[in-house]
Amino acid sequence: MTGRNRLPVGKFLDDLPKAVYVVTHVLFLGIGVWLWARARGNDLPYSEALLLYSISQIVFFGYFANLITMKMAVLAEQTLMIVMVLWIILQAA
Repeated sequence: MTGRNRLPVGKFLDDLPKAVYVVTHVLFLGIGVWLWARARGNDLPYSEALLLYSISQIVFFGYFANLITMKMAVLAEQTLMIVMVLWIILQAA
């Protein structure tokens, strides 16, 4: 089998309806908000940084609404995640 005949890993995911991804990101958003609220309620340090995770999930709704590309959604999400990690680590140091 040559490289031209191989499917990329996860290619089957392209066949799933967009609604599956919307529901998944709604769940991720809910979990992110719940974790932030729980961390904030328990006065855990850096709880505000968790909001960046929730915002990263909202970015994907722009893709689902055909306002941005998937590459832009992933780039924004990854940027927010690195900012979150930097926020936590640099404040802890």
